[in-house]
Amino acid sequence: MKVPSSRNPSISTSKNPFVATSLNPRVATSLNPNVATSKNPFVATSLNPHVATSNNPLIATSLNYRVASSLNPRVSSRLNPKVSSSLNPNVSSNIEGLYLWNLDLIPEGFTVRASDRVVLMYDTNAEFNGVLISAKANHWNQFDLNNQWVGYWVHANENTWLRYTLRNQWYGFTT
Repeated sequence: MKVPSSRNPSISTSKNPFVATSLNPRVATSLNPNVATSKNPFVATSLNPHVATSNNPLIATSLNYRVASSLNPRVSSRLNPKVSSSLNPNVSSNIEGLYLWNLDLIPEGFTVRASDRVVLMYDTNAEFNGVLISAKANHWNQFDLNNQWVGYWVHANENTWLRYTLRNQWYGFTT
């Protein structure tokens, strides 16, 4: 992927949560769902798609990419980075979406916004691999391609979101 240096945490230390500790939930406990329970979807049930079903694509079909063709990159070419090269960081060096990183600072993919509440996830080869659904302005739930809830994201600042498993384990971030 062509990641601009301003959004590469290996180059821009302000984007690196191991240098910019205000982005690190191990230091900034207000971002840690194990400490800040308002960020924890198992405590703050309005964030939990099994409880707040308006955030669940299996129930709220307007959020389901399989039902709403306007959210499906296989149907809507404007959401498909293999068709729309301006969305593809392998072609364009400055996409509007987010770059996804693991905690070893290795790029894992990128996002494309489908609607106000839905963001599509792609791997580094531009293969569609997941969906994000907004539960609140600072919280997104992550679903796999079978619409199963697999994780969630907590907003840290600007383009930085911290990515968590359903066991509240921090495993990645965005720039």
